[in-house]
Amino acid sequence: MPRKPAAFGRVGARLGFVVAVLLVWQVVTVTNTISSDALASVTSIVAAMARVVPTDEFWHSLGGTLLNWGTGTAVAFGIAVPAGLLLGSSELLYRMFRIPIEFMRTIPSIALLPLALLLYGATSSMAVLLIVLGAVWPLLLQSMYGMRQLDPVMREVAASYQLRLRDRITRVILPDASPFIATGVRIALTIGLLLSVGAEMLGGAPGLGRQIALTQQTMAIPDMYAYIVVVAALGTLLNLSMLALERSLLSWHSSHRLAG
Repeated sequence: MPRKPAAFGRVGARLGFVVAVLLVWQVVTVTNTISSDALASVTSIVAAMARVVPTDEFWHSLGGTLLNWGTGTAVAFGIAVPAGLLLGSSELLYRMFRIPIEFMRTIPSIALLPLALLLYGATSSMAVLLIVLGAVWPLLLQSMYGMRQLDPVMREVAASYQLRLRDRITRVILPDASPFIATGVRIALTIGLLLSVGAEMLGGAPGLGRQIALTQQTMAIPDMYAYIVVVAALGTLLNLSMLALERSLLSWHSSHRLAG
């Protein structure tokens, strides 16, 4: 019984903190402690959202960002997970590629924007390329670690029963490595969203990021913050949804039973 009041107390504390931050934000902007040219007030942002969200331009921009984001992370998943499982299955391959991977993953993907622009111009393909270059690394590393953490007893059982490769992958490898892969997916999706918006802002690809850049250039500051709030809401919804999905689908795994 005491769990419900405690849960309500945590939710209430979080909501109270959010309300307090919004109140301070409103007071700071209304009193002109921070110039309205730099920070719009909460009420003006709400009004801007009510004005911007119903427009076709907003929904086209949102669709462009979601398309870039989904395509880039899907391509990164298709490349990184099989490669990570392969590299993690062999000690030789792991040692050969560990240093090159560590070197390449430290390169900020947004630093490759000039190359992407030269290849594809200010298009969705350019944004997708940057997303792939950024999202592939957490997926690759988590897949490698998941493969290397595979229960040795399960390996021996699979070998003793002489399971076919397909059965080993679907019944042994993927179920045991799934928590690592799920973590990689969650990180990659977040990185993908950041890179999608960054590529749209700096590279001019269609999407919410380009709208943020355009509204900043025209000094429509409340509209700019309205788009920023939408991006923040997307990221929050994504993270909470992935955590809930992970708990639901992987509740059978020992890592989640111990956490619970």
